[in-house]
Amino acid sequence: MPDIVTIDRLGHQGDGTASLGGKQIFVPFTLEGEKVLLSGLPGRGNHREVAEIVEPSQDRISPICPHFGDCGGCQLQHFSHEPYLAWKRALLVSELEREGIDVDVAGPVSFPAASRRRAVLTAIHTSGGTHLGFQGRGSHEVIDIATCPVMTGELQAALPAVRSLAGAFVPPPAKGKPGSVRVTMLSCDNGIDIAFAHGGKVTARDLETAARHPASKHFLRISLNGEVLHARQRPILTAGTARVSPPPEAFAQAVAGAEQAMADLVCEHLSPCKRTADLFAGFGTFALRLAQNSMVAAYEFDAPALAAMDRAWRETGGALKTITHERRDLFRRPVMASELKKIDGAVFDPPRAGAEAQARELAMSKVRKVAAVSCNPQTLARDLRILIEGGYKLVSVTAIDQFAFTPHLEAVALLEW
Repeated sequence: MPDIVTIDRLGHQGDGTASLGGKQIFVPFTLEGEKVLLSGLPGRGNHREVAEIVEPSQDRISPICPHFGDCGGCQLQHFSHEPYLAWKRALLVSELEREGIDVDVAGPVSFPAASRRRAVLTAIHTSGGTHLGFQGRGSHEVIDIATCPVMTGELQAALPAVRSLAGAFVPPPAKGKPGSVRVTMLSCDNGIDIAFAHGGKVTARDLETAARHPASKHFLRISLNGEVLHARQRPILTAGTARVSPPPEAFAQAVAGAEQAMADLVCEHLSPCKRTADLFAGFGTFALRLAQNSMVAAYEFDAPALAAMDRAWRETGGALKTITHERRDLFRRPVMASELKKIDGAVFDPPRAGAEAQARELAMSKVRKVAAVSCNPQTLARDLRILIEGGYKLVSVTAIDQFAFTPHLEAVALLEW
């Protein structure tokens, strides 16, 4: 007899949870309170598939994407907006509470669906032609996409040209597996930057392809494995009054509005500071804005990113205050408290692993104001606990829903001594 279960809640990854035979199971694409008929097909581990929604939640809506359910992204398009935001905020609140931090979390600040300016796809060759898309749900299959409603209109319109050009860079099969190429698209102020990456070497043929392929005219710059093959213009992103040209495949905030929202919070909090440190600076998303009011010491491990920031700063022609920079692995060698003696404001924006070592040094410093930017509520809560135990007061936490329809959440926490 088919199993019918009632969904208890949504887990941290957005799957519904239910009890079956005394064990917890995860049921994708379900909502709290729904009664669902499970498929008889075996699932992955403790995951089960839905055969039918017997009693739908009042919060269920129709997904906006034709690839929903097959594509591995945007797994929460069936969840209406306000309850979805409340659930997402609760993820952050839960992690803060786990660390004993009681604070009123603002937001999440959200953005229109078609606002993703950066996307990373995969291209492969098939008997039906070149497939371009995202990894399938629970598999390594590439789901060929015709549209992606979370991308900006500019990126969506470019998909046919991207597919055509990507097909020319897919390497041949190896060891019985089809060749594939990673494709990073970035919508800049002046057009689209495109970067390809695979495990092979760059050849003279690749250079010729980038220069002569009919689809190349649609892109500002074409790179492969970090090497620029062809460029009509430098891709430009605005950071305050500066114009920065990011290196190929460099980390950039996926939604321009989210970047601006985070930068506004950081810059306003640090506005009284005369000397600031930007830790995990990237290509200067915060440093170039902070330099409008303060001297900035920027630290980052990615040398091309630092070079891009330095060039953008110099090209302002003295309009910004001094930005010094140092290439440094802040996980292994954080900026020490003794090095922060002349710093009165700091921002850190680390990868998902967080900034534990750096937070410990900040906690021993006398930096008056700190802004913590994070893409991982769990490691953010840990790092905030370290700072609070070091004497900092948590002023505010704001959630930022940069990746709509997913469980991924950004946050900006502001602290002061």
